[in-house]
Amino acid sequence: MQRLYIRLVFVLVSLALLAWAVYPPETKLRLGKDLAGGVSLVYGVTIAPNDDAKQVMDRTIDIIKERVDPNGIYEISVVAQGKDRVEITMPLPSEKVKELKRKFEAELDQAGKVGLEPTRLDEAMALPQASRDEQFKELSGEDANRAKLLAAAAAKFDALKTLREQYAATSDAAQKDQLATQVAQADLDYAKARDDVLSTALPAKDLRRLFNLSDVSRSLTDAAGNRVTMPSPRQKMLEDLRKRYPGAVGELDRLVATHDLYEKSRTTLDDPNDLIRLLRGAGVLSFRITVNAGGDGAHPEEQRLRQELRERGPRNVKSIDAKWCKINKIDTWYDSVEQMNFLQADPAGFFSARGYVVEEKDGEYWMLCWDTRELRLTAAEGQWQVAKSFPTTDHLGRAAIAFEMNPRGAVLLGGLTRGNVGKKMAVLFDDQVYTAPTLQSAISANGQITGEFSPEEINYIVRVLGAGSLQAKLSTEPISTEVIGPELGKDNLHKGLVTGIWTFAFVALFMVVYYFFAGFIAVIALAVTALFILGVMALNKAAFTMPGIAGVVLTFGNAVDANVLIYERMREEFKLGVDMKGATRIGFRKALPAILDSNAAQLIICAVLYNFGSVEIKGFALTLAIGVIATLFAALIVSRLIFNLLVDTGLWRKARMLPMVIPGLERALEPKVNWLKLRPVFLTLSAVAMIASLGAVVSLGTGMLDTAFRGGTQVTLQLGRDPGSSSDERKHRVMTRADAEARLRKLDTGGKDPDLDTFSQADVIPIDPATDGVTSDKFKFKTTVNDNQKVIGAISAAFGDVVDSDPVLKFADSDATKFEDAPAYRILSATLNEVIPKAAIPAADVANYRGGVAILLENIDPPQRLEDLSARLERMRLTRDYSDTLEREREVRMIAGTTKAVTSAVVLVEDPVVSAYDNEATFDREVTKREWALVREALTQPGQVASVENFSPTVARTFQANAVISLGISMVLLIIYIWVRYGTVRWSLAATLPLLHDVVILIGCLAMAQVLYQTPATQKFASALGILPFTIDLNMVAAILTMTGFSLNDKIIILDRIRENRGKAKYATGPIINNSINQTLSRTIITSGTTLISTVILYIFGGEAIRGFAYAFNLGVIIGTYSSIAIAAPLVWSKKDDDSASTEFGSAVVRSTPRPSPTPVGAA
Repeated sequence: MQRLYIRLVFVLVSLALLAWAVYPPETKLRLGKDLAGGVSLVYGVTIAPNDDAKQVMDRTIDIIKERVDPNGIYEISVVAQGKDRVEITMPLPSEKVKELKRKFEAELDQAGKVGLEPTRLDEAMALPQASRDEQFKELSGEDANRAKLLAAAAAKFDALKTLREQYAATSDAAQKDQLATQVAQADLDYAKARDDVLSTALPAKDLRRLFNLSDVSRSLTDAAGNRVTMPSPRQKMLEDLRKRYPGAVGELDRLVATHDLYEKSRTTLDDPNDLIRLLRGAGVLSFRITVNAGGDGAHPEEQRLRQELRERGPRNVKSIDAKWCKINKIDTWYDSVEQMNFLQADPAGFFSARGYVVEEKDGEYWMLCWDTRELRLTAAEGQWQVAKSFPTTDHLGRAAIAFEMNPRGAVLLGGLTRGNVGKKMAVLFDDQVYTAPTLQSAISANGQITGEFSPEEINYIVRVLGAGSLQAKLSTEPISTEVIGPELGKDNLHKGLVTGIWTFAFVALFMVVYYFFAGFIAVIALAVTALFILGVMALNKAAFTMPGIAGVVLTFGNAVDANVLIYERMREEFKLGVDMKGATRIGFRKALPAILDSNAAQLIICAVLYNFGSVEIKGFALTLAIGVIATLFAALIVSRLIFNLLVDTGLWRKARMLPMVIPGLERALEPKVNWLKLRPVFLTLSAVAMIASLGAVVSLGTGMLDTAFRGGTQVTLQLGRDPGSSSDERKHRVMTRADAEARLRKLDTGGKDPDLDTFSQADVIPIDPATDGVTSDKFKFKTTVNDNQKVIGAISAAFGDVVDSDPVLKFADSDATKFEDAPAYRILSATLNEVIPKAAIPAADVANYRGGVAILLENIDPPQRLEDLSARLERMRLTRDYSDTLEREREVRMIAGTTKAVTSAVVLVEDPVVSAYDNEATFDREVTKREWALVREALTQPGQVASVENFSPTVARTFQANAVISLGISMVLLIIYIWVRYGTVRWSLAATLPLLHDVVILIGCLAMAQVLYQTPATQKFASALGILPFTIDLNMVAAILTMTGFSLNDKIIILDRIRENRGKAKYATGPIINNSINQTLSRTIITSGTTLISTVILYIFGGEAIRGFAYAFNLGVIIGTYSSIAIAAPLVWSKKDDDSASTEFGSAVVRSTPRPSPTPVGAA
């Protein structure tokens, strides 16, 4: 009993840990892009012939992760897809996160809007009384304390003004002296009152910089050798702001609290465009000789360059031979409290003492490097890269970094370093300085970076060098893009949850009705399985996808399989008179081999899918694999524990099951059918079905393949709100499939535009249609056209009158087709009202955008939410036409209105390369013209559709190859496993060859679905059954492979029983095979039935996103069950073996009647 209690404690602790991992589910359980909405990008990776492909892919993935999610806090997935592609998946932020961001941005904007620059306050004070009151009202906002201080300062200002006027008007010397004293005092009083007002106003630029700083603390060594934890950069600036603006501490604390709540809730980037922008130009490695601080190698115009950086920012400094490069991590340049204090007190002096020219600007540190061909090695010098890098030691035994250049890089680096020995060379990644060691000698093919490096710094620099040039490896544009709107994601999530709940309920109900109290234990095991899946997914921070939910649903159907095997074995023992304790022990023991075999086969399938599938298929494979392990845990540990606790303690002495209560049912579940006699009939049926299936597949050809395998674009269109419905109903418009097709057909240009002609013949599929099967408010279009922008434009043209799109906006000069006539202003000043000289423009700080362009959106009609304006502009940047602008820093600021109804705004943009301080013609051509065109196109055209999925032909070929490889590897691994398990090739082939039969017929059924749906005479019949023109995509391949695993389970159960009944005989005779099939028929019917329950519910409630999967699996269960009985079992029999076996062992080897009752187990 002690071992029993130990197992009980183990199970309870495990369940408690899993429950803790899941709670609260809304924050612990993550959702993939198809459930939350999101974007998936596939990039090509260039791998040289001599490169190690796996190493290149691993390092590419590492540097992408470092680039897009350096702190590892986001749900951004970066995985290899085949040998030379990476897939990056990012869900969209939840509504809660969006609302928190809106709140934070609104508070930040309000703080900036009422921010008080000294000049603005002085200007307001000098205004006439009425105008001053208006300005004070705007400057105080909703801050009553500031309004009170403004009034007090105004009174002091007026008193000072009056005294000054009196002083100027009097000529009496004595009175002048007296007034001079009063003026001086009044001046002091006003200065104090003015300071009191300014202390309540936080500068907008400081606020934005505060929240961009790192919040990570660092531990340093002080003069006494003790480790001291230093405040993070954000904490230091926060304390500085509190000291400088004591009157704004409350407002500052509210902003910090709002920001922290927003950041804590974030699990992804705010916008897919941020992801593309981060990847564009990522991973560019370069080397530059640094400018020396004095002496040889100094820059003659160092002071001017410093001054321009402080005034204009680093990108607006004019120089033909040098450039400022940002230092990536300033905390790697000091390792003690004293050094840190020196750096903060005098950055220029700190670095000058080390031979560098460095200047601080807004909390960032910039190093001056040479920018001439002989003093740099950049991408402009040709194709080169670091072949590899690794940790090593220098001649003194200190930690160092060694690296090797490729042949071209060796020549170029040799030329750079040969004449600069003794100087400092900066190693830059994406134009940021990571380290700048002194060149000890010339470097060509092999180099070494020495210095006082910590292990973390060693790994840091090795990763930088080893990544090579990611830009040279990663394709410039995504070769495949999939975007799923949040509404579609919510719809998928709702359907997935409904499916899971109904499946659990129906399977649980069946088990209780059929197995009585033992069925209730199976339900407990089912609940444990569900908790196990959720807990492990939460602990691994894995995201649920729609295919993943399908994996959970299938797990519910398969989870009771192990319990059924055990219970059916127990029922056999009950028939032989074995008591409860003995039947429990024998049932678990005899069912164990079949349970392990069948679940091992499922794990093989999951492993293949996980290695060759897309992110969504990986999600399915992961949840299904976790479900398999959860099933084993629940059935073999939890269920066994409950049985032992109840049976061994005498609380449960007798079990009853439905067949034991209804004898007729028991007889029906174990018939006396001679299955081998029916073999000719089965072979004829199978041959006819396979020939018909192959014929249907050949007739449809590539029409069987989805856009993922052919290349092309798939778009989901949601029709707009029905204008006749009330605001409470919010019904959508509807139309028939024929109406949608007719609209598409009108796009045909008669050969003028081949792409439009092709798209006009696109497949049209209604989603969630009405009872007639063809009327819906949502449609899916599939076409082989790869230009997704043309496809979207065509759909907008065909359905523009029936969709809800972003409204066409008008604003001042929005009709200006030339940028010269546009309200676009070069940003050559630090305040907005100086950039745009108009009365309504506030004196907002735009120093961060100096050298850029400001586009004024004045009198916006109709008024828009600030968030919507930003979103429309960002969506336009994501398009192929404007993706080159994603590198630019940009922001939309409100000028007039409210955040929910903006009437005037300004778009601020800064290009990282081209500056307005340089050649104005070049700037206008490359920046102003592009940005004005983007703004006009984004705001004066309607919006997009719900979901866009694009596959280039290259990606399609990869998916095809992965599908074939997945099927091939699965079959080979299953054959090997069964061969090892049974020891003979014949039995291995008997288990696996019928799987080929199952796959061929299943694909034929998919072809038949297309025929039924597309034939007018049978279309209504197909729609009534929910049949769609299913095509073979990644989900379908997963369904086929999973079906083969389930089918193999059936076959293993029957073959295990044949092997058991054969005993020590050399061959399985006809009676053995027939009796084995008859004995396992009840288990086959029950497990197939429970699985069908789950897949039928999945088919009915899962929606179109998963219906193809459910359709394939439903038919696969039926076909697999049939082939297990009709094809697999007869394959282990041969007439020759049967004759010899009968001669040697007599007639029936298998027991056909119950054996005598054994000695009671309780006494044994």
